[in-house]
Amino acid sequence: MPIQQKLVNVRGERIAVVAGLRTPFVRRNSEFKECYATDLGIMVTNELLNRLPLAREVVEKFIFGQVIQQPDVPNLAREIALTLSMPHAQAYTLSSSCITGLQAVANVCNGIISGSISCGLAGGADSISNAPISLKPKVSRTLRDILRTSSYSKKFNLFKRLSWDDVKLQQVNLRDALTGYSLGDISEQMAQNFDLSREQLDQYTALSHQRAEQAWQQGMMSEQVMLSHPAPYKHYVTRDNMISTQTTADYYQRFKPLQSGQHKTVTAWSVSEPADGAAAVLLMREELVEQYGLQPLGYIRSFALTGNDVWNNMLLGATAASAKALAWAQMELGDIDLIEMHESSAAQVLANLKLFESRQFAQSHLQRDQALGSIDMDKFNINGGSLAYGSPRAITSLRVLIQALHQLQRQGGETALIASGGLGGLGAAMVLERE
Repeated sequence: MPIQQKLVNVRGERIAVVAGLRTPFVRRNSEFKECYATDLGIMVTNELLNRLPLAREVVEKFIFGQVIQQPDVPNLAREIALTLSMPHAQAYTLSSSCITGLQAVANVCNGIISGSISCGLAGGADSISNAPISLKPKVSRTLRDILRTSSYSKKFNLFKRLSWDDVKLQQVNLRDALTGYSLGDISEQMAQNFDLSREQLDQYTALSHQRAEQAWQQGMMSEQVMLSHPAPYKHYVTRDNMISTQTTADYYQRFKPLQSGQHKTVTAWSVSEPADGAAAVLLMREELVEQYGLQPLGYIRSFALTGNDVWNNMLLGATAASAKALAWAQMELGDIDLIEMHESSAAQVLANLKLFESRQFAQSHLQRDQALGSIDMDKFNINGGSLAYGSPRAITSLRVLIQALHQLQRQGGETALIASGGLGGLGAAMVLERE
């Protein structure tokens, strides 16, 4: 493992997070039901740039994430750049499950470090409400054959080969492609492997909702969540709409386990729900920040992107990536003032908290003699997480980054560790600093 990661350009300038903004995260088929991901991405990017005293020509690169793809918009980032009259910006789109947002940030960082750009924008947008619906491959092949033949009798015979089951439309698949595991499947596996009870999962989920609601009530979200006026422009969306105020045992004990059988623990309550939303973060080399007289949210000290096995404990990537990010920043867990982790599910979070404390895991998987350490829950996800806010997969790790930097400023802290895991056995982590 490298001794230190140097996230500076050839002039020794750090990478500043100048600003970050997101839309509210909303439940599918609700306030954003008529907005495609492109609309959401344009809306948040335009608002972020309008808030900054910068000519748009300064932004040289757009990297946007999109997990739920729109077939007719293969390059979301380029569509956003063109719509906002920024044809000069090089733009591309990526997809990497729930770490997509941090992957986009890392790619912009690499451009600044190499000197190829001085300023770039990382973002993401997803619309589960407008997820594409497709035909099964057998139906597509049969329809092509029907179009090719000129005989009506042959057309009819080909059509008769299709069953009612064949012609059912396919909605977006949110399962892991290789294993076929759903988020609920993986969460139940991790709950069993780490001896997590239904009560532990339910109570942690309730805590996430309580903290998120408190953050909104105390006005902590106002700077980082934009007032949104979505198409068809008949209403405003002012806040996230998936946070529950019903966090008593009487409420969440009514949920049934997602899997059948004895001792099953994971319910829809303890798994993050897909959502609609978008976010954008502007990054810039340090000297340029000073030149424009900007006050950045913070700086990126290190980042790590990892992969791990998908058949067992797929969502341990937050721990694996955190170990590398801390080592490359030459820091220990005790040096960190704030920790934010994407909550795919309560089981994923609680399992990763145990892995942070496991010396055996550190030695067998992290090339460390000692465990990362025990996480102080007073420093962890203190304004709630994805279990409460919902999870637009391309953006959810950007919410974590934006939320962490705002909280650091609020409490006067110096450093934060942010982390995320995702389907496909992916992990991402960053160490952020204020000064």
